[in-house]
Amino acid sequence: MNKPKRSDYPKGKIGDRQFNQAKIEYEKWVREQEAEKKLNIPPIKLPDIDPEAGVNDVQAKSWFKYSGATAKKGSKARIYYESFIAILKKAGIPENKWQSVWDDAVEWVGTPGSGATGDPKMYLNVWNPARYTGGEGSTKKYGTQKQRTETTTQYSPSNAADYINKNFEAEIGRTATKEEIDAYTKGVNAAAKKEPSIYEGLTTTTGPTKGASLGTTTSKGTQTTGFDPAIYAANFARSRPDFAESFATKTYLKIIEGLLKDPNAIGTVVD
Repeated sequence: MNKPKRSDYPKGKIGDRQFNQAKIEYEKWVREQEAEKKLNIPPIKLPDIDPEAGVNDVQAKSWFKYSGATAKKGSKARIYYESFIAILKKAGIPENKWQSVWDDAVEWVGTPGSGATGDPKMYLNVWNPARYTGGEGSTKKYGTQKQRTETTTQYSPSNAADYINKNFEAEIGRTATKEEIDAYTKGVNAAAKKEPSIYEGLTTTTGPTKGASLGTTTSKGTQTTGFDPAIYAANFARSRPDFAESFATKTYLKIIEGLLKDPNAIGTVVD
Protein backbone atom coordinates (compact mmCIF):
# COMPACT_ATOMS: atom_id res chain seq x y z
CA MET A 1 0.00 0.00 0.00
CA ASN A 2 1.39 3.39 -1.03
CA LYS A 3 1.13 6.51 1.09
CA PRO A 4 -1.73 8.67 -0.26
CA LYS A 5 -1.00 12.08 -1.80
CA ARG A 6 -3.42 14.99 -1.66
CA SER A 7 -2.78 15.69 -5.34
CA ASP A 8 -4.30 12.30 -6.24
CA TYR A 9 -7.75 13.38 -5.03
CA PRO A 10 -10.29 15.96 -6.30
CA LYS A 11 -10.10 19.55 -5.13
CA GLY A 12 -12.52 20.80 -2.52
CA LYS A 13 -14.17 19.30 0.55
CA ILE A 14 -15.05 15.98 -1.13
CA GLY A 15 -11.43 15.46 -2.08
CA ASP A 16 -10.36 16.42 1.45
CA ARG A 17 -12.64 13.74 2.94
CA GLN A 18 -11.42 11.11 0.50
CA PHE A 19 -7.80 11.97 1.18
CA ASN A 20 -8.27 11.94 4.97
CA GLN A 21 -10.02 8.54 4.80
CA ALA A 22 -7.23 7.12 2.65
CA LYS A 23 -4.65 8.51 5.07
CA ILE A 24 -6.42 6.85 8.03
CA GLU A 25 -6.47 3.50 6.20
CA TYR A 26 -2.80 3.85 5.29
CA GLU A 27 -1.79 4.65 8.87
CA LYS A 28 -3.81 1.64 10.06
CA TRP A 29 -2.04 -0.56 7.53
CA VAL A 30 1.37 0.73 8.69
CA ARG A 31 0.53 -0.06 12.32
CA GLU A 32 -0.60 -3.56 11.35
CA GLN A 33 2.63 -4.15 9.44
CA GLU A 34 4.72 -2.98 12.39
CA ALA A 35 2.74 -5.23 14.75
CA GLU A 36 3.26 -8.23 12.46
CA LYS A 37 7.02 -7.60 12.38
CA LYS A 38 7.12 -7.58 16.19
CA LEU A 39 5.21 -10.88 16.25
CA ASN A 40 7.52 -12.28 13.55
CA ILE A 41 4.58 -12.99 11.24
CA PRO A 42 5.76 -13.44 7.63
CA PRO A 43 3.92 -11.75 4.74
CA ILE A 44 1.54 -13.98 2.79
CA LYS A 45 3.23 -15.29 -0.36
CA LEU A 46 1.12 -15.85 -3.47
CA PRO A 47 2.25 -16.47 -7.07
CA ASP A 48 2.95 -13.34 -9.16
CA ILE A 49 2.24 -11.09 -6.14
CA ASP A 50 5.10 -9.28 -4.41
CA PRO A 51 4.88 -10.11 -0.66
CA GLU A 52 5.82 -6.50 0.08
CA ALA A 53 2.57 -5.41 -1.57
CA GLY A 54 0.85 -6.21 1.72
CA VAL A 55 -1.77 -8.89 0.90
CA ASN A 56 -4.05 -9.33 3.91
CA ASP A 57 -5.84 -12.50 4.99
CA VAL A 58 -9.19 -11.49 3.46
CA GLN A 59 -7.57 -10.86 0.06
CA ALA A 60 -5.56 -14.09 0.31
CA LYS A 61 -8.68 -16.15 1.05
CA SER A 62 -10.50 -14.61 -1.94
CA TRP A 63 -7.47 -15.29 -4.17
CA PHE A 64 -8.10 -19.06 -4.07
CA LYS A 65 -11.60 -18.87 -5.57
CA TYR A 66 -11.42 -15.78 -7.76
CA SER A 67 -7.79 -15.76 -8.95
CA GLY A 68 -6.15 -19.15 -8.52
CA ALA A 69 -9.09 -21.22 -9.79
CA THR A 70 -9.72 -18.93 -12.77
CA ALA A 71 -6.12 -18.14 -13.73
CA LYS A 72 -4.88 -18.97 -17.22
CA LYS A 73 -3.67 -22.54 -17.60
CA GLY A 74 0.09 -22.74 -17.40
CA SER A 75 0.40 -19.52 -15.40
CA LYS A 76 2.21 -19.54 -12.04
CA ALA A 77 -1.06 -18.84 -10.22
CA ARG A 78 -2.88 -21.75 -11.90
CA ILE A 79 0.04 -24.14 -11.39
CA TYR A 80 0.16 -23.24 -7.70
CA TYR A 81 -3.63 -23.65 -7.34
CA GLU A 82 -3.64 -27.02 -9.09
CA SER A 83 -0.72 -28.33 -7.03
CA PHE A 84 -2.64 -27.35 -3.87
CA ILE A 85 -5.90 -29.08 -4.85
CA ALA A 86 -3.97 -32.13 -6.11
CA ILE A 87 -2.86 -32.76 -2.53
CA LEU A 88 -6.46 -32.29 -1.33
CA LYS A 89 -7.76 -34.77 -3.92
CA LYS A 90 -5.13 -37.31 -2.93
CA ALA A 91 -6.21 -36.93 0.71
CA GLY A 92 -9.82 -37.50 -0.27
CA ILE A 93 -11.02 -34.01 0.63
CA PRO A 94 -14.40 -33.26 -1.02
CA GLU A 95 -14.47 -30.26 -3.35
CA ASN A 96 -16.89 -28.36 -1.12
CA LYS A 97 -14.19 -28.36 1.58
CA TRP A 98 -11.31 -27.04 -0.55
CA GLN A 99 -11.99 -23.41 0.31
CA SER A 100 -12.15 -24.29 4.02
CA VAL A 101 -8.73 -25.92 3.84
CA TRP A 102 -7.33 -22.87 2.04
CA ASP A 103 -8.86 -20.47 4.57
CA ASP A 104 -7.27 -22.44 7.40
CA ALA A 105 -3.95 -22.38 5.53
CA VAL A 106 -4.07 -18.58 5.27
CA GLU A 107 -4.95 -18.25 8.97
CA TRP A 108 -2.09 -20.63 9.83
CA VAL A 109 0.37 -18.36 8.00
CA GLY A 110 -0.79 -15.40 10.10
CA THR A 111 -0.63 -17.22 13.44
CA PRO A 112 2.33 -16.31 15.70
CA GLY A 113 4.43 -19.33 16.56
CA SER A 114 2.97 -21.56 13.84
CA GLY A 115 6.34 -21.88 12.14
CA ALA A 116 4.90 -20.59 8.86
CA THR A 117 7.22 -18.90 6.35
CA GLY A 118 4.48 -17.18 4.35
CA ASP A 119 3.47 -19.92 1.90
CA PRO A 120 -0.08 -21.21 2.62
CA LYS A 121 0.70 -24.50 0.89
CA MET A 122 3.14 -25.35 3.69
CA TYR A 123 0.05 -25.82 5.90
CA LEU A 124 -0.40 -29.16 4.16
CA ASN A 125 2.73 -30.34 5.98
CA VAL A 126 1.01 -30.03 9.37
CA TRP A 127 -2.73 -30.33 8.72
CA ASN A 128 -5.09 -33.11 9.73
CA PRO A 129 -7.15 -34.25 6.69
CA ALA A 130 -9.69 -35.93 8.96
CA ARG A 131 -10.91 -32.48 10.03
CA TYR A 132 -12.31 -31.98 6.53
CA THR A 133 -13.44 -35.49 5.64
CA GLY A 134 -15.25 -36.44 8.83
CA GLY A 135 -13.45 -39.75 8.69
CA GLU A 136 -14.35 -40.25 5.02
CA GLY A 137 -11.98 -40.16 2.08
CA SER A 138 -9.26 -42.23 0.51
CA THR A 139 -6.70 -41.82 3.29
CA LYS A 140 -6.48 -43.55 6.63
CA LYS A 141 -8.00 -41.59 9.47
CA TYR A 142 -5.13 -42.30 11.84
CA GLY A 143 -1.50 -43.20 11.32
CA THR A 144 1.79 -41.71 10.17
CA GLN A 145 2.36 -40.01 6.84
CA LYS A 146 5.69 -39.12 5.27
CA GLN A 147 5.79 -35.68 3.67
CA ARG A 148 8.17 -33.75 1.47
CA THR A 149 7.57 -30.27 0.08
CA GLU A 150 9.91 -28.27 -2.16
CA THR A 151 9.38 -24.51 -2.33
CA THR A 152 11.10 -22.23 -4.81
CA THR A 153 11.01 -18.45 -4.38
CA GLN A 154 10.14 -16.49 -7.53
CA TYR A 155 11.67 -12.98 -7.46
CA SER A 156 9.63 -10.20 -9.03
CA PRO A 157 11.37 -7.51 -11.14
CA SER A 158 10.93 -4.90 -8.38
CA ASN A 159 12.28 -7.24 -5.70
CA ALA A 160 15.24 -8.24 -7.86
CA ALA A 161 15.98 -4.60 -8.71
CA ASP A 162 16.09 -3.71 -5.01
CA TYR A 163 18.56 -6.52 -4.28
CA ILE A 164 20.90 -5.77 -7.15
CA ASN A 165 20.88 -1.98 -6.75
CA LYS A 166 21.89 -2.26 -3.09
CA ASN A 167 24.77 -4.54 -4.03
CA PHE A 168 25.85 -2.39 -6.96
CA GLU A 169 25.97 0.69 -4.75
CA ALA A 170 28.00 -1.17 -2.13
CA GLU A 171 30.39 -2.94 -4.52
CA ILE A 172 30.69 -0.54 -7.46
CA GLY A 173 29.26 2.78 -6.29
CA ARG A 174 26.43 3.01 -8.81
CA THR A 175 22.98 1.60 -9.52
CA ALA A 176 22.39 -1.15 -12.06
CA THR A 177 21.24 -0.45 -15.61
CA LYS A 178 17.95 -1.84 -16.92
CA GLU A 179 19.88 -4.44 -18.91
CA GLU A 180 21.77 -5.52 -15.79
CA ILE A 181 18.56 -5.71 -13.74
CA ASP A 182 16.90 -7.83 -16.45
CA ALA A 183 19.93 -10.14 -16.61
CA TYR A 184 20.04 -10.46 -12.83
CA THR A 185 16.29 -11.17 -12.57
CA LYS A 186 16.56 -13.94 -15.16
CA GLY A 187 19.68 -15.37 -13.53
CA VAL A 188 18.48 -15.22 -9.93
CA ASN A 189 15.21 -17.02 -10.73
CA ALA A 190 17.05 -19.71 -12.68
CA ALA A 191 19.49 -20.19 -9.79
CA ALA A 192 16.66 -20.27 -7.21
CA LYS A 193 15.03 -23.22 -9.01
CA LYS A 194 18.22 -25.23 -8.49
CA GLU A 195 18.20 -24.64 -4.70
CA PRO A 196 14.62 -24.95 -3.38
CA SER A 197 13.71 -24.86 0.29
CA ILE A 198 12.85 -28.44 1.29
CA TYR A 199 10.65 -29.71 4.12
CA GLU A 200 10.85 -33.40 5.01
CA GLY A 201 9.08 -34.95 7.94
CA LEU A 202 6.46 -37.25 9.43
CA THR A 203 2.92 -36.37 10.49
CA THR A 204 1.25 -38.72 12.97
CA THR A 205 -2.48 -38.59 13.70
CA THR A 206 -3.97 -40.41 16.68
CA GLY A 207 -7.57 -40.92 17.70
CA PRO A 208 -9.77 -38.74 19.91
CA THR A 209 -9.01 -38.46 23.61
CA LYS A 210 -10.66 -36.72 26.54
CA GLY A 211 -8.69 -33.53 25.94
CA ALA A 212 -8.73 -33.70 22.13
CA SER A 213 -12.09 -34.75 20.72
CA LEU A 214 -10.91 -34.53 17.09
CA GLY A 215 -7.71 -36.44 17.70
CA THR A 216 -4.11 -35.28 17.92
CA THR A 217 -1.76 -34.53 15.05
CA THR A 218 1.98 -34.29 15.64
CA SER A 219 4.45 -33.20 12.96
CA LYS A 220 8.20 -33.56 13.14
CA GLY A 221 10.49 -32.64 10.30
CA THR A 222 13.36 -30.61 8.96
CA GLN A 223 13.12 -27.41 6.93
CA THR A 224 16.27 -26.69 4.94
CA THR A 225 16.96 -23.17 3.79
CA GLY A 226 16.92 -22.57 0.07
CA PHE A 227 18.65 -20.21 -2.33
CA ASP A 228 20.32 -17.04 -0.94
CA PRO A 229 19.77 -14.12 -3.35
CA ALA A 230 22.14 -11.84 -1.38
CA ILE A 231 25.20 -13.95 -2.24
CA TYR A 232 24.12 -14.21 -5.88
CA ALA A 233 23.63 -10.43 -6.07
CA ALA A 234 27.07 -9.73 -4.59
CA ASN A 235 28.78 -12.11 -7.03
CA PHE A 236 26.81 -10.64 -9.93
CA ALA A 237 27.97 -7.12 -8.99
CA ARG A 238 31.59 -8.27 -8.69
CA SER A 239 31.42 -9.79 -12.17
CA ARG A 240 30.91 -6.35 -13.76
CA PRO A 241 33.86 -4.85 -15.70
CA ASP A 242 34.00 -1.71 -13.52
CA PHE A 243 34.19 -3.62 -10.22
CA ALA A 244 38.02 -3.96 -10.38
CA GLU A 245 38.41 -0.22 -10.84
CA SER A 246 36.03 0.50 -7.96
CA PHE A 247 37.83 -2.00 -5.71
CA ALA A 248 41.23 -0.46 -6.50
CA THR A 249 39.91 3.03 -5.74
CA LYS A 250 38.46 1.93 -2.41
CA THR A 251 41.74 0.21 -1.46
CA TYR A 252 43.76 3.31 -2.36
CA LEU A 253 41.47 5.55 -0.30
CA LYS A 254 41.80 3.21 2.69
CA ILE A 255 45.60 3.45 2.44
CA ILE A 256 45.47 7.26 2.32
CA GLU A 257 43.05 7.33 5.26
CA GLY A 258 45.42 5.08 7.25
CA LEU A 259 48.41 7.30 6.50
CA LEU A 260 46.51 10.39 7.58
CA LYS A 261 45.74 8.71 10.89
CA ASP A 262 49.25 7.28 11.32
CA PRO A 263 52.01 8.89 9.18
CA ASN A 264 54.51 6.34 10.53
CA ALA A 265 52.62 3.56 8.77
CA ILE A 266 53.99 4.57 5.34
CA GLY A 267 56.17 1.45 5.30
CA THR A 268 53.26 -0.92 5.91
CA VAL A 269 52.85 -3.60 3.24
CA VAL A 270 49.28 -3.81 2.01
CA ASP A 271 48.14 -7.22 0.79
